[in-house]
Amino acid sequence: MTSLPKRTELPKEQTWNLEPLFASESQWQSALERVSASIQALEPFAGRLAESGQTLLAALETREQIGLEASKVTMYASLQQSTDGGNALYTSMLSQARAVMAQVAAAAAYIEPEILAIPAERLEALIAQEPGLALYRHYFEGLRLRQPHVRSAEVEAVLAQASDPLGGHSATASAATNADMTFRAVEFGGQQLAVSHSSIGELLVHPEAAVRKAAWESYADGHLAFQHTLASTLQGSIKSYVFGTRARGYRSSLERALSVGRTVNNIPRSVFDNLLAVFEANLPTWHRFWQLRRKAKGGRLPNPDVPLYDAPAPLVPSPRVSFREAAEIICRGMEPLGAEYVEPMRRGLLEERWVDWGQNIGKRAGAYSSGLKGTFPYIFMSWSDDLFSLSTLAHELGHSMHSYFSRNTQPAVYANYSLFIAEVASNFNQALVRAMLLREAKTPEYKLAVLEEAFANFHRYLFVMPTLAKFEKELYERIEAGGALSAPFLNARLAELFSQGYGGAVEIDPERLGSGWMNFSHLYQPFYVYQYATGIAAANALAQGVLEQGPAAAQRYLQFLKVGDSVYPLEALQIAGIDMTRPEPVERGFAVLKAMVDELEGLVG
Repeated sequence: MTSLPKRTELPKEQTWNLEPLFASESQWQSALERVSASIQALEPFAGRLAESGQTLLAALETREQIGLEASKVTMYASLQQSTDGGNALYTSMLSQARAVMAQVAAAAAYIEPEILAIPAERLEALIAQEPGLALYRHYFEGLRLRQPHVRSAEVEAVLAQASDPLGGHSATASAATNADMTFRAVEFGGQQLAVSHSSIGELLVHPEAAVRKAAWESYADGHLAFQHTLASTLQGSIKSYVFGTRARGYRSSLERALSVGRTVNNIPRSVFDNLLAVFEANLPTWHRFWQLRRKAKGGRLPNPDVPLYDAPAPLVPSPRVSFREAAEIICRGMEPLGAEYVEPMRRGLLEERWVDWGQNIGKRAGAYSSGLKGTFPYIFMSWSDDLFSLSTLAHELGHSMHSYFSRNTQPAVYANYSLFIAEVASNFNQALVRAMLLREAKTPEYKLAVLEEAFANFHRYLFVMPTLAKFEKELYERIEAGGALSAPFLNARLAELFSQGYGGAVEIDPERLGSGWMNFSHLYQPFYVYQYATGIAAANALAQGVLEQGPAAAQRYLQFLKVGDSVYPLEALQIAGIDMTRPEPVERGFAVLKAMVDELEGLVG
């Protein structure tokens, strides 16, 4: 790839179909204005929720409808900005949409304090009076769990209004990273290879070490040029969350995040602590992995002569896989879940254009799944013709199919699901597809290529993410204690933590290694990263169960996908057969890693 096309130059089949959301920006603008005007519909219910069951139900349904329309407007602007971050129109649209979202939240802020003020006996009488309220029993229960942290209607309105200005740090970081940040091109074969957020993954697995080195350095240096700006935005984001933590009376930001995220999580602290403890206990497995890779790359013990940029580079080239070929492979890999799962997924991939997979100038880094009840479960990614892109697609399809089932099964109040279980569904898909590819591998080289993809997946979720979780915990504790963050501190501390994981087997470039915190927008979602690690552990255990037990385990897993927010996340996992309150699922995840390291040793030893 010598240069990237403009967004408007991409073939249609490489882009997602947003027309079901809005056919044009003018239609979007009209919807934004309708949402803004509809906010007043919430006013008549204020102070009247205990009046009758019909009034309470009408208030809840009105809030849901307005919230859904506001979210749809925001999602459209966000999707557009993700694919064309330099387009000022989309940046403006997203800013307008977020402002309206804050207005909706402020207008509805009285609802939860009023519900909490209703005595339990009266609430039961209202439910008996209006059968439609029975649907909300779990929601009411979750609200009661949050009761100590819900403030008066006035304070809730102020907090809701403050969400827009206090939530702007991630937007600032996104603008700096996706619109303003530039990278040196890489010279190779007389050509200039463009380095960008969408192309860096492909360049880091390039067959030529010189290209990998130059791309890695260019990408890190591009971020380091913004290190002070991004340190400031991250500090602002953490301070904003700490402010909310204190305003709501939580003892710590970690306690708040475990208690409630975008839904009521109700997760005990032991789940977080178990993860870090099991991760640290299994660092020797990672040390062994890096030593094996160094040996395979020709390193001579005890001198660590494998540079950092080359440490995770594949030992064998990935087979070429087109997007359409990958779609068919993934559909075959997911066949143990049956037609109920595979057929809608196939339509989304090959007919309905759920996926935006082309590479273009201004497209942001990473991959994600996004959607709402009544919309496609869209997927954002940048495609390279290799197994790593296939794996990313399988991962995001796990999210999208989870959303597909929960939104089509549950009413609006329970149509979403906790971030804690989101990463289970995504990693489950990767595990199931990977198992099929390993079974079908006809040569040691192909098997090694599949293992390389697996190691990349485990490296991200059981190495990088637990390290970031420990790092993030320290950052919040530092701010909560009255300290401050700076780029030199962030770079040095993260480099130190990663170095512990490399175990002396990799040649470290501390500043560039430490700059990795700037690559993760996840840090603007408090205590998100640890859930990747718990997710991959649970996912691999569930995938093993489906492959070993067949249809019964598959049906339990499909039921897990359908429950949405109608139960708490740990209960949802128990439906599938996993108890995340114990360290055992994380230990099983590391057991899978250890078995793959054993297999690697057999192939390269």
